[in-house]
Amino acid sequence: MAGHGASLLLLLGFMPALLLAVRINSKGREVLYLAKGDSVKLGCPYVLEPEDNGPQGVGIEWIQITPERPGPENVFLSYHDHHVNYGSGSGLQDRVAFVQNDPSQYDASIRLADLQVSDTGTYQCRVKKNTVAVHEVIVTVQEKPATPQCWTEGEVIEGSSILLRCYSRGGTSPLAYQWAKLADGYGGGRLPSGTIQGRAPGDLLIRSLSEVHAGIYQCRVANRVGYSVCQLNLSLVPRGRQAGIIVGSILGSLLLLSLLGLLIWALICRYRRKECQRACSDCRSSTGGTMTRTCNVCAHHSYSPHGISYMQCQHSDGDERAAALMCNEGIRHQVACPAL
Repeated sequence: MAGHGASLLLLLGFMPALLLAVRINSKGREVLYLAKGDSVKLGCPYVLEPEDNGPQGVGIEWIQITPERPGPENVFLSYHDHHVNYGSGSGLQDRVAFVQNDPSQYDASIRLADLQVSDTGTYQCRVKKNTVAVHEVIVTVQEKPATPQCWTEGEVIEGSSILLRCYSRGGTSPLAYQWAKLADGYGGGRLPSGTIQGRAPGDLLIRSLSEVHAGIYQCRVANRVGYSVCQLNLSLVPRGRQAGIIVGSILGSLLLLSLLGLLIWALICRYRRKECQRACSDCRSSTGGTMTRTCNVCAHHSYSPHGISYMQCQHSDGDERAAALMCNEGIRHQVACPAL
């Protein structure tokens, strides 16, 4: 019995040595979901128990554990003997730093800047003196949803059905889509009657369109780290006005075609006038200056037998003469018009 009591006293005497001398003031393991490009503080405040007030300095290590990098532990940041050391190979050395200039003053927290998806992993803070205290933070970096596109499919006519569509081309899955009507007090995700979820996640089907459905609609795309929105304005067209719009469109198209035809006709007339002027000039030059009367009307005959093109000159007195232009190996020869 006496031996048992002595053993108990000896055990109680050694109990302080079994206590944790270093203690991190954090509650268990942290789990963080963060957006790409953000910055984050990974906390690791600690205290030293009285039993650990010895001459040995405090050592601090931050370790990154990722499934993509199996093998030895990756110590990307450490502190020992008043010196800060940066590791290599993790891509973090240019984006990480201790929050405090002197981490030995009971705060080993760090700040990570410009987070990337590849930074996803488990981060361990180890504070060492006579004993070791460990704190873990699980970090998941995701991309925010890209700004979505909103559009409609179907005719926005009273009484018909229309499909509102919303799609985001970027962002970490899963993406959650939600439509809301912002006008007329329908904020907060409320929608008027006659609206149902479509087949695709970002689709909203509206049946039997009426004035109550007119207004501004907003699509919100969200995931764990952020959200983006797009809006569209739904303006209802009455059935009678729709018929007027169709008739107006047809008449406008016909008017446009008529104007286009007039423009083409004017261009053709201008071209023919220039050809006539050129032909008359050729008639004058072919006479060697002997033609003194004015060439009022001229026409270029397209019929060209044996490579000879005939141009006809009609003068003010009704007399006509012809000048022949003969092409021989690419060289045009003129035959003078008969003198008047």
